[in-house]
Amino acid sequence: MLDVSAMISTGDLVIDHRNKRVKVHVYDPEAITDLHGKMIECAQQSEATKLIVYAKRKDVPAWLSLGYRQEGVIDGFFQGENAYMLASFLTEERATSMHHLAEEEILQLSLSKRPETKTLPVGYSLREATEEDAEELASLYKTVFATYPTPMDDPEYVRKTMRESTYYIVAEHDGRIACAASAELTDCATHPDHAGKGLLQPIFTALEEKMNGQGIYYLYTLTRAQSAGMNITAAKHGYAYRGRLINNCTIFSGYEDMNIWVKSLRPTRE
Repeated sequence: MLDVSAMISTGDLVIDHRNKRVKVHVYDPEAITDLHGKMIECAQQSEATKLIVYAKRKDVPAWLSLGYRQEGVIDGFFQGENAYMLASFLTEERATSMHHLAEEEILQLSLSKRPETKTLPVGYSLREATEEDAEELASLYKTVFATYPTPMDDPEYVRKTMRESTYYIVAEHDGRIACAASAELTDCATHPDHAGKGLLQPIFTALEEKMNGQGIYYLYTLTRAQSAGMNITAAKHGYAYRGRLINNCTIFSGYEDMNIWVKSLRPTRE
């Protein structure tokens, strides 16, 4: 069944029950204090333990004064203007990274990689996914991830994202989906039988070409900070590291830190 209760939106305030967080992307800069109070109220009602704000640069001091801290930046998020990722944690446990040293080692390894172009291995082909692939895509995500921020293991949810204009590219081998990613350069999954073959880099290239053709020039992806493969892939594909979101969502093994990687195809306004 489709998990329709996973997220509830009140205007631009999103209560994400699945990941126990409250998020805001757009807000009135004259009402930041009142909005913060509303977010606290929603968090208490939904048992959320993390508040997230996508802030404009000029508003960062106001949010910091309310106890938020900056976790990173997404370049060009607001039609060319940067979004500053701010977070307020309602418990010490949620605020504490459990794997900081290991994640830093993976980050430094990733940053040591030079951008490179990787072609698709022999025997694989790329294509756009369709609603007919929903069952197989859901099975792939269920195989790769024990938990996930959104119900990608539900075929109906996958179809819903497609109907709402999310674009997926898949790599096939012998008629079966071996790897997939969405136009947001998220929802990346490689079947264990095809790991280590560099399938995501050609998929990223195809997705970037698609988005550039649609006038989407500011790209970003969130990667599991504990995943060497995903962070190295982002670095090799020319993405820049822009911060880490602590205990951001439930993925793979529970709450995990997520790294922000960005790639701007046009200059930002900052």
